[in-house]
Amino acid sequence: MESRTVFDTNVLVSHAITGRFYDLAKTAISHDVVFLRSLPLIAEIKEVLSRKKFDKYDVDLDEFIDMFLDISEFCYTIPKFTACPDPKDNFLFDLALQGNAKYLVSGDKKVLSTSAGSETLKVTTLPAFKEYLQIY
Repeated sequence: MESRTVFDTNVLVSHAITGRFYDLAKTAISHDVVFLRSLPLIAEIKEVLSRKKFDKYDVDLDEFIDMFLDISEFCYTIPKFTACPDPKDNFLFDLALQGNAKYLVSGDKKVLSTSAGSETLKVTTLPAFKEYLQIY
């Protein structure tokens, strides 16, 4: 059974700069995980990876974005969610809820502490997500 999942920018960027994104994608896909994306998520990934502090990492932004586009499903979203303590992260909940995601995976404490108001969406960390899917 597929698990529609939103990965927060911090998870994706962390895997991009450490060169582990391919491993995350391969493992997730082999466990029937469907990556969801939206225009705001792609914009934030591009903005974050374009920051000066990431220049020291060997990340080809265009290549990373192309790879992410290839393995993810696009969801058009309408800004509706307003409950995240950091309003800049509301788009993640819009994507998860409007994309019928089962998981929203993040390392951000504010995101993790936010109730999505949905019994079907689990907001979780990457290690807990791997446990749910029994990925070791």
